[in-house]
Amino acid sequence: MAGKLPPYMIPAAIIKLDQLPLTVNGKLDIHALPTADNRLDQHYRAPGDAIEEILAGIYAQVLGRDRVSVDDSFFDLGGDSILSMQVVAQARAAGLTCRPRDIFVEQTVARLARTVTVAQPPTGPADEGLGDFTPTPIMAWLNALDGPTNQFSQTVIVQAPAEATAEDAITVLQALLDHHPMLRLSLAPDATRITIPEPGTVRARTCLYTVDELSAAAITSARAELDPTTGTVVRAVWAAVTGEMAMIVHHLAIDAVSWHILLEDLNTAWTQHRRRSPIALPHPPTSFATWAAHLAQHAISPTTTQHAQAWRDVLVTPPALAAPHPHTDTYATAATLTATLDTDTTQHLLNNVPAAFHTGITDILLIAYALACTELFNTTTVGIDVETHGRHDDLFPDTDLTRTVGWFTSKHPVTITLDRLPWDDVITGATRLGGIVKQAKEQLRALPPALTYGLLRYLNPQTTISEAEPTLAFNYLGHIPAPITGLPDDLWGLSPTHTTLTEAAAASPTPLAHSLLLNAATVTTTTGPQLHTTWTWAPSALDRCRIRRLAHLFTQALQGLTAHVLHGGGGLTPSDITPALLTQHQIDALTHDHDASDILPLTPLQQGLLFHTRTATTTDDVYVMQVELTVKGALEPDRLRDAVDAVARRHPNLAARFRSEFDQPVQLIPADPTVPYQYVDLADISTNSVEPTKIRFSARIAGPARPNAPTQTMTAEPCAAEDRIRQLCAAERGAVGDPAHGPSFRVAAIRTAPDEHRVVLTNHHIVLDGWSMPILARDLFAHYYGHNLPPAASYRRFIEWLVDRDDAAALVAWREVLADLDTPTLVGPPERVGLGPRGTSSITVATETTEALAELARACHTTISTVLHAAWAQTLMWLTGQHDVVFGTAVSGRPTDIPEAESMVGLLINTVPVRARVTADTTIASLLEQLHDAHQRTLDHQHLALAKIQHVSGHRQLFDTIFVYENYPLDAAALFAGQLAVTEVKTREFNHYPLAMIAQPGDELGLRIEFDTGVYDSERIEALEKRFKRILVAMTAAPGQS
Repeated sequence: MAGKLPPYMIPAAIIKLDQLPLTVNGKLDIHALPTADNRLDQHYRAPGDAIEEILAGIYAQVLGRDRVSVDDSFFDLGGDSILSMQVVAQARAAGLTCRPRDIFVEQTVARLARTVTVAQPPTGPADEGLGDFTPTPIMAWLNALDGPTNQFSQTVIVQAPAEATAEDAITVLQALLDHHPMLRLSLAPDATRITIPEPGTVRARTCLYTVDELSAAAITSARAELDPTTGTVVRAVWAAVTGEMAMIVHHLAIDAVSWHILLEDLNTAWTQHRRRSPIALPHPPTSFATWAAHLAQHAISPTTTQHAQAWRDVLVTPPALAAPHPHTDTYATAATLTATLDTDTTQHLLNNVPAAFHTGITDILLIAYALACTELFNTTTVGIDVETHGRHDDLFPDTDLTRTVGWFTSKHPVTITLDRLPWDDVITGATRLGGIVKQAKEQLRALPPALTYGLLRYLNPQTTISEAEPTLAFNYLGHIPAPITGLPDDLWGLSPTHTTLTEAAAASPTPLAHSLLLNAATVTTTTGPQLHTTWTWAPSALDRCRIRRLAHLFTQALQGLTAHVLHGGGGLTPSDITPALLTQHQIDALTHDHDASDILPLTPLQQGLLFHTRTATTTDDVYVMQVELTVKGALEPDRLRDAVDAVARRHPNLAARFRSEFDQPVQLIPADPTVPYQYVDLADISTNSVEPTKIRFSARIAGPARPNAPTQTMTAEPCAAEDRIRQLCAAERGAVGDPAHGPSFRVAAIRTAPDEHRVVLTNHHIVLDGWSMPILARDLFAHYYGHNLPPAASYRRFIEWLVDRDDAAALVAWREVLADLDTPTLVGPPERVGLGPRGTSSITVATETTEALAELARACHTTISTVLHAAWAQTLMWLTGQHDVVFGTAVSGRPTDIPEAESMVGLLINTVPVRARVTADTTIASLLEQLHDAHQRTLDHQHLALAKIQHVSGHRQLFDTIFVYENYPLDAAALFAGQLAVTEVKTREFNHYPLAMIAQPGDELGLRIEFDTGVYDSERIEALEKRFKRILVAMTAAPGQS
């Protein structure tokens, strides 16, 4: 299946049954099917520390699961934005601090654990939220309705513990009133100001009424007393016989998330009250009044006002229906229709469809709603008012709304224009439906930040947005867990009568704001999740017959989207691949034959490598790196193959394909990343063979792992095993030479003796740098031994970081370092085109000198790398006769401000210039200081492309030599643990410069010179080596002399 289907369609578990269980009616007995939990255990990874354990427990509790693997995505498990706020709230209660945005970015427990911080006790005065503040946009919207809004409220009915009395209810209700300021609000008569009085001002005893049993009439009577202008926003009804309590709260003070907070605090207060302890509830870090003040300031900021015209453009679309009549179309007279989507379709809708289109369930539901509306109203464009929870606490620093009670809801209009599509194509999930979804998704992504609409319309008097708003509305309430059953008798919980009585409580005389409202929610049932929809409409605008048809069209659209994805539909859109810049047509063309999970732009160095590869006039593999590990022990080829697959999944950019047919070259990250692997058995080859030798050859060039890879037999001419290995290594290098048509990383395992193998890792530099190779090797053998690794940092994060850099500041820094440079430092013939054959020469520096170099670095407060740079600079001065020289050096490019950057694999390095100037008075110490100072000045700007650095220097080419200090050794001992041992590591790596020196740290400093044999002969290289060693000795002998 992995070879035919995208990842989101691969079953998590497959269980073989002798026969399907049937009911007495001959239908499939779903409840008799075995659970797949035991099959999912193989993907489970337990928490590795205390923080992961806390977060895993919170994930499991919020998502209603027995346990959660630290590698499971919160959203793949059914999480949504509202549930993410519950995670944040529970994490804070456990002493950890994070934000909902962190959950959206990190998703898994393992990643989130590296982001959360230990909560610190507040250092300043508590945010009491008292006094006056300006109503928020949603409040202003309500106050602008033409009609009575006093009874616009929400009701929750709870079942009290058996021992609770009316007095107990008053006590805990008083605790809630005193603790949450918004439950005490009063609205100015002109609706321009909200005032929060001191705790104790509102008395619970005057808010609560006692009846024998709850009824719609009792709740309606209590609701009728609500009046925000008199500070009456809470009423409660206690049922003495049944022990139930109805809590009615005006909408100005409450939203759906707030009820979770109130019910949690209700039980906390009750528990403390029963123990005769003082009631002390967790304090909300940020009050609603503070949030409102932030919004008022944000409404007039340029970052908000710049979006005014965009919102006016959205409102140009004529309303699909006439506006409701304010005096006759109310919540009391509104008609409703409810519907439920089956579990199977709902599960696909939640999991597969959003994943296929790289979006969220809210967008999918909204697009389905638009499809249904355009079909019913025979139009191509529809405007919809969309409600969201509005708790965007990441908008302002030091803001945490996870425990704040209030009405945070935000609403904004959207306009969706869809190409005409026969409805039968929607029902069947035809290919064209995918284009419609992508079209609509991009329109939604192009909208300004949702919160800015209300700020500009209601809080900014300078931006006039007065156009009519859509008469259609949509609200997705997220995932609603099944009511908790079996609660301890001493806790408060939702009453069984909650649903029926709250429906009656909602029928208030408040005027309808929209002619049609679709409320949707995912509800957990005993058979699984089901999408519940409630259609509420004004009878003056629609009749029940048309609503039934619309609801049916909506269901068909959802089923069609599911069918489309199950047939392989979906794909990326331009907004998914930012900062890559491609049109939808270009994306579709690139992904027609290769399913991609991402598309990234190339780094400047990758662009250069791709250019050189495409324009190379020879087949030289100068940009290919190869590491050959000699492994002793019983290496298992299949385990190694599985480890290679795991590494490809961990670092999917290794399997990238590089394309340049459009304006911007890009790399396609495959959805199912695989890299070529082959196993070759040469153990029977003998250098004394007379007859041709049989070679067993097991290969998997691409595709999913196969438990029994086919074994082929080849006939080889008599040759030494080492000759054959060299041939295979050369073939591996040749196979990664074209980044456009195949993975640029591959692995070969060559059996050379019964308990000896060569593991050959080969890559084009475009996907992997030298710093990444030890990380890659470590990951490979960690997977070989079955170790579970935490998720690695994605290469996308580096690309995004690189794009966000401030090139202007970097250009200034490099311009200063390279100022007044008269002549580039070029040691090769300027007329020479291309490279000749590469030669290498290796030497070591004596232990005493190596130790002296380290002592010199310490004494001058610098690094070994800087000391060696100074030596190379002096060598170039001897070689060229110049006293102001420049050469290149490789920097790791791993940003310290990207979490887990040290685990990232890819091409992150950059080549930057090093400049050294000497005069008759320059000492070794002063030269080291000069180099160290220049390094510090450019340290934050080493990301800048070499071409830009050269341009700002005024020279087309600054240097043609490079010095590399390889302080990333591949530690063979760290790769293996008992079963296997590495006896030798060989590395083959070149660059396109005619002269390069590579230094490798050790007890004896290792030096390798790579050179163009068409420019340098062995005698000149030997002379250069001697000169360099003499310079090293001289530097350590007299650092204070010039």
